[in-house]
Amino acid sequence: MKLKNILFLLVALLLCASCKMEDQTTPEYATKEFLKAFNTGDFANIYKYTPAKEHILIEQIEKMMNENEKQYEKVKKNKVEITSITCTEKTDTTAVCHCVYSFNGKKKEEDMNLKKENDHWCVRLSL
Repeated sequence: MKLKNILFLLVALLLCASCKMEDQTTPEYATKEFLKAFNTGDFANIYKYTPAKEHILIEQIEKMMNENEKQYEKVKKNKVEITSITCTEKTDTTAVCHCVYSFNGKKKEEDMNLKKENDHWCVRLSL
C-alpha cells in the first residue's frame, strides 16, 4: 500500500513538472496581464504593469471608477480572452506588441508600446 502511494506521488510530481510554466519576464506576459487588468478594472495589476510616471493617469481613472460604483461593477464583469500576442523588442528596454483578443465576445486588435523599468516590462499608456 505504501509503495502504491509513493508511486502515485512520483507520477503526480512528474506530471506537474512537465506542465508548461509561463515566463513572467517577457513583454508578452506583461501585455497579457495588463490587457486583462485594464479591461476588468483590476487596478492592482494595472499599476503593476504600467510605468511609474503614468500612475497619475491610472489614479484618475481609478477615482472616476470609484465615484461611479454601478459602472465599475459592470467593468469588473467584462470578459477578456487573449487570442495572440506578438512582440518585437526594439531595444533592450522597449518593445511593441500586437495583440488580438476578444472583449465581451468582440474581436479586437491593438498595438501596445512597452518600456522596461527595473527589469520589469510595463505597458505605456496612449490615451
